[in-house]
Amino acid sequence: MGSMGRFRTIHVAGVFALLFLAYHLIFRHYFPLPNGRMGHDYMLTLAGLLDGFLWYRNNGFITPPWFSPTFCGGQALFADPQSAFYSVPQFLTFLVDPLRAAYWSFLLFAGLGFWGMYLFARHCLVLGRLPAVVAATVFMFNGFYAHRMIIGHYGYQSFMLMPMVALLLLKAPLSPTLSRKGMTAAVLAGVLLAYCFHSGLTTLLVPTGLSVIALGCILAIRHGQPVHRILAARGTVATAVALGLSASKLNAGITLMSGFSRDYYPLPGIAKPLDILIFVFQALTNSSEQVFKTVTPMWTNMRWSALPHELAYGLTPIPIGICLIALVVFLARRKEDRAAYSRKSHQTLAWMILATVLLLPLSMLYYSPAWNAVLKALPLIGSTTSPFRWLIIFIPVAAILTGLAVQSLPHYQVMAAAVALFGIPLLHALENRSFYEKQQYDSRPVTSYYRDIRNGLSSPAIAELAPYQAPDNAQIAHGQSPLRCYNPLFGYRLEKLQISPLVPGPVFAITPQGTLNLRNPACMTFPDENHCSSRWDAFTTDQSVQAEAFASYRPFQFERSTRQKIADWINWLTLAITSAALLAWSLRWRRR
Repeated sequence: MGSMGRFRTIHVAGVFALLFLAYHLIFRHYFPLPNGRMGHDYMLTLAGLLDGFLWYRNNGFITPPWFSPTFCGGQALFADPQSAFYSVPQFLTFLVDPLRAAYWSFLLFAGLGFWGMYLFARHCLVLGRLPAVVAATVFMFNGFYAHRMIIGHYGYQSFMLMPMVALLLLKAPLSPTLSRKGMTAAVLAGVLLAYCFHSGLTTLLVPTGLSVIALGCILAIRHGQPVHRILAARGTVATAVALGLSASKLNAGITLMSGFSRDYYPLPGIAKPLDILIFVFQALTNSSEQVFKTVTPMWTNMRWSALPHELAYGLTPIPIGICLIALVVFLARRKEDRAAYSRKSHQTLAWMILATVLLLPLSMLYYSPAWNAVLKALPLIGSTTSPFRWLIIFIPVAAILTGLAVQSLPHYQVMAAAVALFGIPLLHALENRSFYEKQQYDSRPVTSYYRDIRNGLSSPAIAELAPYQAPDNAQIAHGQSPLRCYNPLFGYRLEKLQISPLVPGPVFAITPQGTLNLRNPACMTFPDENHCSSRWDAFTTDQSVQAEAFASYRPFQFERSTRQKIADWINWLTLAITSAALLAWSLRWRRR
């Protein structure tokens, strides 16, 4: 029996179980660290999960938490693009404390990333089991996901769903465009995209979508199939479903962000094209701390240094080594038989689109005064402070190219796969993470207060506003809302946070301006409809009933814009239609 025959006797689930165990052993150390501390952005993440749990205890999960009294003396919540009430980690906090919910969801999405990439490689690119497992391993162990989760950027968790989205949009590309199976797959892809939006991936939805297009181009190039029509058709359906299921949050977010634009930060870059290539190569192969040391001097026009977790994309050197060997073999075969590699017109188009998608993040990294002015004038890109985040486009592409490389080495497949399956986890285990081991966020006040609420020892309510100090979102454990909370909505250094008219003290005290000492968050999102003089208005003394409900984590009456009401109806209608369609298709599948 040949090497491939021997591999067919291996249960892929067993290989995954070993890799999953390795993943747990490598990263469990950071949830929390031995000293009880965690990544600094868990100040926002764990407190946010606790905040969502407090709302759920009083109101269930059907009614969205439009506002929260937990932070900054009252703020908009559902409209905040980074809020994630409808997400897996939030739902897990209904069962376990926020720390365990964060870690369980971390492992869950790592596993979903593995199986999404494996199934895409098997059913779309028709790779063998062994090459598909290699591609899935490369994607599962990507440094972007692991290190962002260590620091606490849980909004990026759904990035691991992108291979599954690609699978749903690209499987069986030659089937009828409007077939029942194709439309079912498109609707499911739309549901996943809507989840990405609701769970906080908002700022990276465009590059993650481009990564799906890149995978479609690779499929077209490999099999010579015109996938653009079915990708466009299913993609249109998926986008419509995603927009419908996100309409309420999307409109509220646009309305909120109109008052908190982020275009006041400089857009950093690298002045020399060769340095850009060096950075990208190092980011995809080296540890984040090594990249931080070598690349930081290259940056131009950067207000604050990009810390190691911002530069973490590492796939280890193993994938690029395998790809280079396979490239040499490919070029040798191509020289021997050029006729075997004739190119069709749609393959040429796929090459062009793929090149454009991969060059886009490189172009965003380039800095010159004239080019920087062009980028700053563009929507979305002009508001970013971290254009290097778009390097995530390369991660699924690199994973699938590694699988293709292993597939192209029939005589050395087992050897190449063994190097990848053992080497990648090993290099991650040996990686120096001193920066991550020095994190200082203490999660114990949040988890302790969570247990008190679960055991009926405390009732959630905000009684007073905490004095000015360094941002601390865990003060809810003392019945306080910090006047200076940690929320990037107001700027990374809280540049746009206005504290007035609020003052430290009880929330029902009267401020010098004659208002209650609690912000009316409806003014942040719908100032005109609620007759507010500014987005920072506090509740008036005539609004004490609404203020009391708000401070006790209960909904209160407020006015929404006409556009918001329409968006809410679209959201509910899309949810009803999508649920009914998926239920009908599920029942039909079970009968068959």
